[in-house]
Amino acid sequence: MKFLQLLLLFLLFPMVSNSQEKHVIQTTDKASTHGMLIFGKNKIYAYHLPMFHSPHNYQIILELELTDTAKSLFIEDQKNNPEYVTYTIEPETFVLPQMIAKGNSFTVDLYRGHFERGGKKIASKIKVVIKDVLFYNKFKSDEKRSTVSTFILFGNEKEQFMAHLLTNKPDFDQIIEVKAPFDSILKGKNNVFIDTDSTENSVLGVSGNEIEISLNKTKYSMVLLKQLYLEFGDLK
Repeated sequence: MKFLQLLLLFLLFPMVSNSQEKHVIQTTDKASTHGMLIFGKNKIYAYHLPMFHSPHNYQIILELELTDTAKSLFIEDQKNNPEYVTYTIEPETFVLPQMIAKGNSFTVDLYRGHFERGGKKIASKIKVVIKDVLFYNKFKSDEKRSTVSTFILFGNEKEQFMAHLLTNKPDFDQIIEVKAPFDSILKGKNNVFIDTDSTENSVLGVSGNEIEISLNKTKYSMVLLKQLYLEFGDLK
């Protein structure tokens, strides 16, 4: 009898992966086009372009896996067009929380520039696989807007990036390629939260300058290499 009860429970409530457990799949969100910033050469990252209203009210950073052909095309296009720092992907429509599970795949069109703002399509119907979810947060309408500049630092030993941590409107998106002490603060982690020495929640000036960051009350130096994306209008 106990065996039958356990079998019934297993069939009704199948086991889910750790990745799925982190992100609630049950949702009332509707399927939509979820545009993303795409960047990186050693590894390929995607950043969901968020808004503060459903179904786009998520800040998400992914590591993607592309086919060898698509990855080579993307990397070569970046090398051949250094004046362009912003690349985006326009995915097929889907329900975002249901897609964010490790191993899921979808097709995208790849653009040099912003796909909704005059960007040039350079590839169509590329298959991408979500290799890892580096950061996932659904905005809360009652959350107080942060008064300080906090960034999410992520990346690998060859390339590091940081994204401004969003809280509530009005806010701003800022994605920056940086040179950070990887072994000291990032190795073995998906991301870390860092505070800049800014006394207010404001945009960082990027001109190859070195700044000081704080992590667990320890100070580190980091170089801001280039700004990949800056947005105010979608987050009013």
